[in-house]
Amino acid sequence: MDITDLVTKWLIEESFLVAKLEAPPEARIAWGIGVTTPGAPGLKFTVVMPLDKRDRIILAMGIAISPEHKSALDKLEPTERLRVMHSILSKSLLVCHDCKIAIQPDMVNPVAIAINAEVYTEEIEKNGKPFFMRLLTRFLNTYFAIVSGFNEWHPVLPPSAKEKESRAFM
Repeated sequence: MDITDLVTKWLIEESFLVAKLEAPPEARIAWGIGVTTPGAPGLKFTVVMPLDKRDRIILAMGIAISPEHKSALDKLEPTERLRVMHSILSKSLLVCHDCKIAIQPDMVNPVAIAINAEVYTEEIEKNGKPFFMRLLTRFLNTYFAIVSGFNEWHPVLPPSAKEKESRAFM
């Protein structure tokens, strides 16, 4: 079984939702799938094999900075924005030290964060499903580290939490 079929099979076995990725030719992707984690809300990410580097696959995810966090960041001086983003980046790298994490367009004017985890097919073939699933878990936990970092700095309740009202027990 080829590596793309193997990875797809493992994701499906673990209840991830998988769909073929339709990418334009300029994306230079030999193969790709869009993946959503099980449960609600599902995290979306892609698994791709670069056209020019068929010896590896890349897990990729983009995180848009929420409007509430972006607004709070915009009110800060550039040096304070840099401190906040440095703190969040540091925490996320502790979770996934071998992930490539980029703040776009830059650390002082952040709009989004891209996370990539690259893994060689040789490693996957040698170490199998447990290895791949641990890598995937670390990759996905990086998302939670970033979100947690933002909410530690500037807490923003999800809409579902705002709707619940507290009631007296007696």
